[in-house]
Amino acid sequence: MNQDKLVRKFKDEAVAVYRIEGPGVDEDFKRYTVSTRDTRDLMNYPEIINCDFTNLMQNGVTNALKGINILERLSSTSSKSVNVCHILRGSLNFKVRDALRKAFGYKWHSSSYISSQRVLKEGKFEISEDTYRKFIIPDRATLYTADIVASGVSLDHGIEYISTYLKSQGCQLKNFIFITIGCIEAEKVLAKWHKTFKNSFPEYEKTILIYLEGRFALATKKTPLYNYLYDTDLLKNYKLGALLTPEFEHSQFDRVIIGLEACAIYDGGKKGFEPLNHVKDILEFWEKQLEVGRKKKLSIWEEYNARMPVDMYFADIENLDSGSPEMLQENKSQYWQGLGLEEYYKLYTRFKWLWTDERIRSSRLPRSFIQVCEKKIKYLKSLIADVSA
Repeated sequence: MNQDKLVRKFKDEAVAVYRIEGPGVDEDFKRYTVSTRDTRDLMNYPEIINCDFTNLMQNGVTNALKGINILERLSSTSSKSVNVCHILRGSLNFKVRDALRKAFGYKWHSSSYISSQRVLKEGKFEISEDTYRKFIIPDRATLYTADIVASGVSLDHGIEYISTYLKSQGCQLKNFIFITIGCIEAEKVLAKWHKTFKNSFPEYEKTILIYLEGRFALATKKTPLYNYLYDTDLLKNYKLGALLTPEFEHSQFDRVIIGLEACAIYDGGKKGFEPLNHVKDILEFWEKQLEVGRKKKLSIWEEYNARMPVDMYFADIENLDSGSPEMLQENKSQYWQGLGLEEYYKLYTRFKWLWTDERIRSSRLPRSFIQVCEKKIKYLKSLIADVSA
Protein backbone atom coordinates (compact mmCIF):
# COMPACT_ATOMS: atom_id res chain seq x y z
CA MET A 1 0.00 0.00 0.00
CA ASN A 2 1.32 3.45 -0.95
CA GLN A 3 2.14 5.43 2.20
CA ASP A 4 2.54 8.83 0.53
CA LYS A 5 0.67 11.83 1.88
CA LEU A 6 0.31 15.49 0.96
CA VAL A 7 1.94 17.89 3.41
CA ARG A 8 0.97 21.51 2.98
CA LYS A 9 3.97 23.81 2.65
CA PHE A 10 2.45 27.05 1.44
CA LYS A 11 -0.91 28.60 0.63
CA ASP A 12 -2.15 32.03 -0.41
CA GLU A 13 -5.10 33.25 -2.50
CA ALA A 14 -3.46 32.17 -5.77
CA VAL A 15 -1.86 28.80 -5.02
CA ALA A 16 -1.59 25.95 -2.54
CA VAL A 17 1.60 23.90 -2.52
CA TYR A 18 1.93 20.41 -1.06
CA ARG A 19 5.01 18.24 -0.75
CA ILE A 20 4.43 14.53 -1.38
CA GLU A 21 6.14 12.80 1.51
CA GLY A 22 6.67 9.10 1.84
CA PRO A 23 9.32 6.42 2.31
CA GLY A 24 12.01 5.39 -0.12
CA VAL A 25 12.49 8.59 -2.15
CA ASP A 26 15.84 10.31 -2.77
CA GLU A 27 15.92 13.66 -0.94
CA ASP A 28 17.03 15.37 -4.17
CA PHE A 29 13.95 14.05 -5.98
CA LYS A 30 11.30 16.56 -4.91
CA ARG A 31 7.61 15.73 -5.49
CA TYR A 32 4.92 18.38 -5.20
CA THR A 33 1.25 18.85 -5.93
CA VAL A 34 -0.05 22.33 -6.61
CA SER A 35 -3.60 23.67 -6.76
CA THR A 36 -4.76 26.87 -8.48
CA ARG A 37 -8.19 28.16 -9.45
CA ASP A 38 -7.31 28.06 -13.16
CA THR A 39 -6.11 24.45 -13.21
CA ARG A 40 -9.15 23.37 -11.20
CA ASP A 41 -11.45 25.01 -13.74
CA LEU A 42 -9.75 23.58 -16.83
CA MET A 43 -9.98 20.06 -15.39
CA ASN A 44 -13.49 20.28 -13.97
CA TYR A 45 -15.08 21.68 -17.12
CA PRO A 46 -13.94 19.61 -20.12
CA GLU A 47 -15.82 21.88 -22.52
CA ILE A 48 -13.13 24.53 -21.93
CA ILE A 49 -11.11 24.20 -25.11
CA ASN A 50 -8.52 25.67 -27.45
CA CYS A 51 -7.04 29.05 -26.44
CA ASP A 52 -9.28 29.32 -23.37
CA PHE A 53 -7.80 26.02 -22.18
CA THR A 54 -4.16 26.92 -22.83
CA ASN A 55 -4.55 30.40 -21.37
CA LEU A 56 -5.97 28.97 -18.15
CA MET A 57 -3.12 26.47 -18.14
CA GLN A 58 -0.55 29.24 -18.51
CA ASN A 59 -2.09 31.15 -15.62
CA GLY A 60 -2.14 28.02 -13.47
CA VAL A 61 1.45 27.05 -14.30
CA THR A 62 2.58 30.63 -13.61
CA ASN A 63 1.07 30.54 -10.13
CA ALA A 64 2.39 27.03 -9.57
CA LEU A 65 5.92 28.19 -10.36
CA LYS A 66 5.56 31.16 -8.02
CA GLY A 67 4.43 28.86 -5.23
CA ILE A 68 7.21 26.32 -5.77
CA ASN A 69 9.70 29.20 -5.98
CA ILE A 70 9.10 30.05 -2.33
CA LEU A 71 10.39 26.60 -1.41
CA GLU A 72 12.94 25.88 -4.13
CA ARG A 73 14.19 29.35 -5.20
CA LEU A 74 13.78 28.53 -8.88
CA SER A 75 14.04 32.19 -9.86
CA SER A 76 17.63 32.38 -8.60
CA THR A 77 18.72 30.40 -11.66
CA SER A 78 19.89 32.60 -14.53
CA SER A 79 17.47 32.45 -17.46
CA LYS A 80 20.45 32.09 -19.81
CA SER A 81 21.00 28.57 -18.44
CA VAL A 82 17.31 27.60 -18.65
CA ASN A 83 15.86 25.57 -21.51
CA VAL A 84 12.21 24.65 -22.00
CA CYS A 85 11.90 21.33 -23.81
CA HIS A 86 8.57 20.81 -25.57
CA ILE A 87 7.56 17.18 -25.97
CA LEU A 88 5.17 17.58 -28.89
CA ARG A 89 2.45 18.20 -28.78
CA GLY A 90 1.30 17.87 -25.19
CA SER A 91 3.91 20.22 -23.75
CA LEU A 92 2.60 23.11 -25.84
CA ASN A 93 -0.59 23.12 -23.76
CA PHE A 94 1.31 24.13 -20.62
CA LYS A 95 2.95 27.25 -22.12
CA VAL A 96 5.89 26.87 -19.75
CA ARG A 97 8.06 29.34 -21.70
CA ASP A 98 5.46 32.07 -21.22
CA ALA A 99 4.78 31.07 -17.62
CA LEU A 100 8.47 31.44 -16.74
CA ARG A 101 8.44 34.92 -18.20
CA LYS A 102 5.36 35.91 -16.17
CA ALA A 103 6.48 34.19 -12.97
CA PHE A 104 10.16 35.18 -12.85
CA GLY A 105 10.62 37.82 -15.55
CA TYR A 106 12.84 35.46 -17.54
CA LYS A 107 14.11 36.88 -20.82
CA TRP A 108 16.89 34.66 -22.08
CA HIS A 109 15.53 31.12 -21.67
CA SER A 110 15.72 28.97 -24.81
CA SER A 111 13.38 26.34 -26.23
CA SER A 112 13.80 22.87 -27.69
CA TYR A 113 11.33 20.53 -29.38
CA ILE A 114 10.93 16.79 -29.77
CA SER A 115 8.00 14.75 -31.06
CA SER A 116 7.06 11.69 -29.02
CA GLN A 117 3.63 10.32 -29.89
CA ARG A 118 2.38 7.05 -28.46
CA VAL A 119 0.07 4.55 -30.21
CA LEU A 120 -1.55 1.34 -29.01
CA LYS A 121 -0.11 -1.76 -30.69
CA GLU A 122 -1.15 -5.26 -29.66
CA GLY A 123 -2.27 -4.11 -26.25
CA LYS A 124 0.82 -2.00 -25.49
CA PHE A 125 1.67 1.64 -26.07
CA GLU A 126 4.65 2.31 -28.32
CA ILE A 127 6.21 5.41 -29.85
CA SER A 128 5.16 5.93 -33.47
CA GLU A 129 6.17 9.53 -34.17
CA ASP A 130 9.51 10.85 -32.98
CA THR A 131 11.16 12.28 -36.09
CA TYR A 132 10.97 16.00 -35.36
CA ARG A 133 13.79 17.33 -33.18
CA LYS A 134 15.04 20.88 -32.73
CA PHE A 135 17.47 21.20 -29.86
CA ILE A 136 19.66 23.92 -28.44
CA ILE A 137 20.37 23.29 -24.77
CA PRO A 138 23.03 25.30 -22.91
CA ASP A 139 25.73 23.68 -20.83
CA ARG A 140 24.92 23.24 -17.12
CA ALA A 141 21.27 23.64 -18.00
CA THR A 142 18.21 23.73 -15.82
CA LEU A 143 15.67 21.98 -18.00
CA TYR A 144 11.92 22.49 -17.79
CA THR A 145 9.34 20.39 -19.55
CA ALA A 146 5.67 19.48 -19.11
CA ASP A 147 3.15 16.99 -20.42
CA ILE A 148 0.08 14.99 -19.49
CA VAL A 149 1.27 11.59 -18.29
CA ALA A 150 -0.69 8.36 -18.31
CA SER A 151 1.42 5.32 -19.23
CA GLY A 152 4.64 7.36 -19.19
CA VAL A 153 5.86 5.98 -22.53
CA SER A 154 6.13 9.36 -24.28
CA LEU A 155 7.87 10.96 -21.30
CA ASP A 156 10.42 8.17 -20.99
CA HIS A 157 11.19 8.31 -24.70
CA GLY A 158 11.55 12.10 -24.66
CA ILE A 159 13.93 12.12 -21.68
CA GLU A 160 16.01 9.35 -23.24
CA TYR A 161 16.64 11.53 -26.28
CA ILE A 162 17.44 14.56 -24.08
CA SER A 163 20.00 12.53 -22.13
CA THR A 164 21.58 11.20 -25.32
CA TYR A 165 21.73 14.68 -26.81
CA LEU A 166 23.42 16.21 -23.76
CA LYS A 167 26.05 13.46 -23.67
CA SER A 168 26.73 13.81 -27.40
CA GLN A 169 27.32 17.54 -26.92
CA GLY A 170 29.47 17.08 -23.85
CA CYS A 171 27.05 19.21 -21.82
CA GLN A 172 26.21 19.03 -18.14
CA LEU A 173 22.68 19.00 -16.71
CA LYS A 174 22.06 20.68 -13.35
CA ASN A 175 18.31 20.40 -12.71
CA PHE A 176 15.26 18.82 -14.29
CA ILE A 177 11.80 20.25 -13.56
CA PHE A 178 8.70 18.51 -14.85
CA ILE A 179 5.12 19.78 -14.63
CA THR A 180 2.25 17.41 -15.26
CA ILE A 181 -1.35 16.47 -15.04
CA GLY A 182 -0.66 12.83 -14.43
CA CYS A 183 -0.33 9.71 -12.34
CA ILE A 184 2.36 7.83 -10.44
CA GLU A 185 3.86 6.59 -13.71
CA ALA A 186 5.37 10.08 -14.09
CA GLU A 187 7.47 9.68 -10.98
CA LYS A 188 8.41 6.10 -11.84
CA VAL A 189 9.92 7.41 -15.06
CA LEU A 190 11.52 10.42 -13.39
CA ALA A 191 12.92 8.37 -10.49
CA LYS A 192 14.74 6.19 -13.02
CA TRP A 193 16.16 9.17 -14.87
CA HIS A 194 17.00 10.98 -11.64
CA LYS A 195 19.41 8.17 -10.77
CA THR A 196 20.82 8.21 -14.30
CA PHE A 197 21.35 11.97 -14.22
CA LYS A 198 23.06 11.78 -10.83
CA ASN A 199 25.43 9.14 -12.18
CA SER A 200 26.00 10.73 -15.60
CA PHE A 201 26.30 14.42 -14.76
CA PRO A 202 28.63 15.28 -11.83
CA GLU A 203 27.04 18.73 -11.38
CA TYR A 204 23.48 17.44 -11.28
CA GLU A 205 21.55 18.79 -8.28
CA LYS A 206 17.89 17.85 -8.21
CA THR A 207 14.74 16.70 -9.96
CA ILE A 208 11.46 18.48 -9.23
CA LEU A 209 8.13 16.92 -10.17
CA ILE A 210 5.06 19.16 -9.99
CA TYR A 211 1.62 17.57 -10.24
CA LEU A 212 -1.27 19.93 -10.95
CA GLU A 213 -4.25 19.31 -8.60
CA GLY A 214 -3.20 15.84 -7.55
CA ARG A 215 -1.54 12.59 -8.44
CA PHE A 216 -4.32 10.78 -10.22
CA ALA A 217 -4.94 7.06 -10.50
CA LEU A 218 -4.34 5.39 -13.86
CA ALA A 219 -7.04 3.13 -15.25
CA THR A 220 -5.86 -0.44 -15.83
CA LYS A 221 -7.45 -3.49 -17.42
CA LYS A 222 -8.71 -4.46 -13.95
CA THR A 223 -10.19 -1.09 -12.97
CA PRO A 224 -13.69 -1.68 -11.48
CA LEU A 225 -15.58 0.69 -13.78
CA TYR A 226 -18.02 -0.08 -16.55
CA ASN A 227 -16.53 2.32 -19.09
CA TYR A 228 -12.93 3.51 -19.26
CA LEU A 229 -9.74 3.57 -21.35
CA TYR A 230 -6.98 1.60 -19.68
CA ASP A 231 -3.50 3.16 -19.52
CA THR A 232 -5.16 6.43 -20.54
CA ASP A 233 -7.86 7.68 -18.16
CA LEU A 234 -6.68 9.60 -15.10
CA LEU A 235 -9.09 8.84 -12.27
CA LYS A 236 -9.99 10.66 -9.03
CA ASN A 237 -10.82 7.61 -6.91
CA TYR A 238 -8.59 7.46 -3.83
CA LYS A 239 -9.32 3.74 -3.50
CA LEU A 240 -7.54 3.26 -6.83
CA GLY A 241 -4.55 5.32 -5.70
CA ALA A 242 -5.50 8.94 -6.43
CA LEU A 243 -4.04 11.59 -4.12
CA LEU A 244 -6.00 14.81 -4.65
CA THR A 245 -5.32 18.24 -3.17
CA PRO A 246 -7.95 19.42 -0.66
CA GLU A 247 -8.75 22.40 -2.90
CA PHE A 248 -9.39 20.16 -5.89
CA GLU A 249 -11.57 17.84 -3.83
CA HIS A 250 -13.54 20.86 -2.59
CA SER A 251 -14.14 21.89 -6.21
CA GLN A 252 -15.61 18.47 -7.04
CA PHE A 253 -18.63 19.48 -4.99
CA ASP A 254 -19.50 22.45 -7.22
CA ARG A 255 -21.63 20.23 -9.47
CA VAL A 256 -22.49 16.52 -9.51
CA ILE A 257 -21.42 16.12 -13.14
CA ILE A 258 -17.80 16.99 -12.29
CA GLY A 259 -17.28 13.77 -10.36
CA LEU A 260 -18.86 11.71 -13.14
CA GLU A 261 -16.51 12.65 -15.99
CA ALA A 262 -14.37 9.94 -17.55
CA CYS A 263 -10.99 11.48 -16.92
CA ALA A 264 -9.43 14.33 -14.99
CA ILE A 265 -8.32 15.93 -18.27
CA TYR A 266 -9.28 13.73 -21.29
CA ASP A 267 -6.93 14.04 -24.31
CA GLY A 268 -4.98 17.25 -23.73
CA GLY A 269 -3.70 17.42 -27.30
CA LYS A 270 -7.19 17.31 -28.74
CA LYS A 271 -8.51 19.64 -26.03
CA GLY A 272 -5.92 22.25 -26.97
CA PHE A 273 -5.56 21.76 -30.71
CA GLU A 274 -8.46 19.62 -32.02
CA PRO A 275 -11.43 20.98 -30.07
CA LEU A 276 -14.10 19.42 -32.29
CA ASN A 277 -12.55 15.97 -31.95
CA HIS A 278 -12.19 16.54 -28.23
CA VAL A 279 -15.92 17.21 -27.85
CA LYS A 280 -16.65 14.15 -30.01
CA ASP A 281 -14.53 12.04 -27.64
CA ILE A 282 -16.47 13.29 -24.63
CA LEU A 283 -19.72 12.63 -26.48
CA GLU A 284 -18.61 9.08 -27.27
CA PHE A 285 -17.89 8.47 -23.59
CA TRP A 286 -21.31 9.70 -22.49
CA GLU A 287 -23.10 7.72 -25.18
CA LYS A 288 -21.39 4.60 -23.85
CA GLN A 289 -22.35 5.63 -20.34
CA LEU A 290 -25.97 5.91 -21.47
CA GLU A 291 -25.86 2.36 -22.84
CA VAL A 292 -24.41 1.07 -19.57
CA GLY A 293 -26.91 3.09 -17.53
CA ARG A 294 -29.83 1.53 -19.37
CA LYS A 295 -28.41 -1.98 -19.29
CA LYS A 296 -27.39 -1.93 -15.63
CA LYS A 297 -30.21 0.37 -14.45
CA LEU A 298 -27.51 2.50 -12.86
CA SER A 299 -28.15 5.08 -10.20
CA ILE A 300 -26.23 8.34 -10.05
CA TRP A 301 -25.02 7.42 -6.56
CA GLU A 302 -23.50 4.14 -7.68
CA GLU A 303 -21.58 5.62 -10.59
CA TYR A 304 -20.50 8.70 -8.63
CA ASN A 305 -19.02 6.65 -5.81
CA ALA A 306 -17.25 4.40 -8.30
CA ARG A 307 -15.43 7.44 -9.69
CA MET A 308 -15.35 9.90 -6.78
CA PRO A 309 -16.10 7.95 -3.58
CA VAL A 310 -17.45 9.99 -0.68
CA ASP A 311 -17.48 7.35 2.07
CA MET A 312 -15.11 9.45 4.21
CA TYR A 313 -17.88 12.02 4.61
CA PHE A 314 -20.11 9.49 6.39
CA ALA A 315 -19.96 7.54 9.62
CA ASP A 316 -21.43 4.64 7.63
CA ILE A 317 -22.14 5.24 3.95
CA GLU A 318 -24.12 2.03 3.52
CA ASN A 319 -26.68 3.22 6.06
CA LEU A 320 -26.14 6.90 5.18
CA ASP A 321 -25.16 7.67 8.77
CA SER A 322 -23.93 11.26 8.80
CA GLY A 323 -20.30 12.11 9.37
CA SER A 324 -18.79 15.32 10.72
CA PRO A 325 -15.85 17.65 10.04
CA GLU A 326 -13.97 16.03 12.91
CA MET A 327 -14.55 12.56 11.47
CA LEU A 328 -13.52 13.76 8.02
CA GLN A 329 -10.30 15.14 9.47
CA GLU A 330 -9.56 11.80 11.10
CA ASN A 331 -10.32 9.90 7.90
CA LYS A 332 -8.19 12.19 5.75
CA SER A 333 -5.23 12.32 8.15
CA GLN A 334 -3.56 9.42 6.34
CA TYR A 335 -3.61 11.44 3.09
CA TRP A 336 -3.34 15.12 4.12
CA GLN A 337 -1.22 16.91 6.70
CA GLY A 338 -1.06 20.56 7.69
CA LEU A 339 -4.75 21.50 7.42
CA GLY A 340 -6.65 23.04 10.31
CA LEU A 341 -10.07 21.86 11.49
CA GLU A 342 -11.70 24.97 10.01
CA GLU A 343 -10.74 23.76 6.53
CA TYR A 344 -12.41 20.43 7.14
CA TYR A 345 -15.50 22.34 8.19
CA LYS A 346 -15.45 24.18 4.86
CA LEU A 347 -14.93 20.97 2.92
CA TYR A 348 -17.62 19.06 4.80
CA THR A 349 -20.04 21.99 4.43
CA ARG A 350 -19.43 22.10 0.69
CA PHE A 351 -20.04 18.37 0.43
CA LYS A 352 -23.34 18.73 2.30
CA TRP A 353 -24.29 21.68 0.09
CA LEU A 354 -24.07 19.47 -3.00
CA TRP A 355 -25.16 16.17 -1.50
CA THR A 356 -28.24 17.10 0.48
CA ASP A 357 -30.31 14.31 1.97
CA GLU A 358 -32.95 14.87 -0.70
CA ARG A 359 -30.41 14.71 -3.53
CA ILE A 360 -28.87 11.55 -2.13
CA ARG A 361 -32.30 9.89 -1.96
CA SER A 362 -33.14 10.76 -5.57
CA SER A 363 -29.65 9.83 -6.79
CA ARG A 364 -29.94 6.36 -5.27
CA LEU A 365 -32.96 5.51 -7.43
CA PRO A 366 -32.31 2.85 -10.09
CA ARG A 367 -31.97 4.32 -13.60
CA SER A 368 -31.47 7.87 -12.28
CA PHE A 369 -28.12 7.98 -14.08
CA ILE A 370 -29.85 7.75 -17.47
CA GLN A 371 -31.23 11.28 -17.24
CA VAL A 372 -27.77 12.67 -16.43
CA CYS A 373 -26.36 10.99 -19.53
CA GLU A 374 -29.17 12.19 -21.75
CA LYS A 375 -28.80 15.77 -20.56
CA LYS A 376 -25.03 15.73 -21.06
CA ILE A 377 -25.34 14.19 -24.53
CA LYS A 378 -27.87 16.81 -25.58
CA TYR A 379 -25.54 19.58 -24.44
CA LEU A 380 -22.48 18.12 -26.19
CA LYS A 381 -24.39 17.63 -29.43
CA SER A 382 -25.49 21.26 -29.30
CA LEU A 383 -21.84 22.33 -29.29
CA ILE A 384 -21.11 20.60 -32.60
CA ALA A 385 -24.59 20.69 -34.17
CA ASP A 386 -23.37 22.74 -37.15
CA VAL A 387 -20.50 20.35 -37.94
CA SER A 388 -21.02 17.62 -40.54
CA ALA A 389 -20.31 14.09 -39.46
